[in-house]
Amino acid sequence: MAADSPRYEFPDPPPPLNAVPAVQCFDMRGARVIVGTPGQGWRTDLRADDPLMRGGKLLVPVLSESDYYRSQDDGTEAMAALHPVESVWVEKPDDAAERRTAAPHLFERLVDIECPPKRWPVPASDVHGLTGRRVWLWRSGEFGTDLRCVSEAFENSDGDIAVKVATERDWYRWARTGKSPTVEEALIHLTWLEA
Repeated sequence: MAADSPRYEFPDPPPPLNAVPAVQCFDMRGARVIVGTPGQGWRTDLRADDPLMRGGKLLVPVLSESDYYRSQDDGTEAMAALHPVESVWVEKPDDAAERRTAAPHLFERLVDIECPPKRWPVPASDVHGLTGRRVWLWRSGEFGTDLRCVSEAFENSDGDIAVKVATERDWYRWARTGKSPTVEEALIHLTWLEA
């Protein structure tokens, strides 16, 4: 097998995801967002639309990812909850942050509950229960995002450890329609869980 094969690639991990206040962001249509209240809690796996003014307040339409992908497939508008802009944060890769090659221990995971936590990718090889989880995948010299694992780790026909992944759009369509997703085999050492 050629030395440039994915089997022999060992890229640096993907960057962590940082939560940026929505008030600092533009063009939020389709952005992955977090909503919540400082000191109380956070909700993830949501998508946003561009903010709008209503009653003198700036509001962000927010909907579940399943509703977002359904509206994308159907070409229809989905019902979205309107959240005050100050309770919405946009997930963005923090390319300036240090990259981690292993899962952090407990004390490194402690956070300030006044803002959504930075989310560090974890090597998929360090995690049990990958099915359904969102992952990054290194391919063709860059990280692919908006992917979900559809299997646990297994040994493929080449003797490598791999997982099967599908796009999030296919993942949600599968739940909605029963149509099996198109899957791709991903080598475990090129896959990181978005923890």
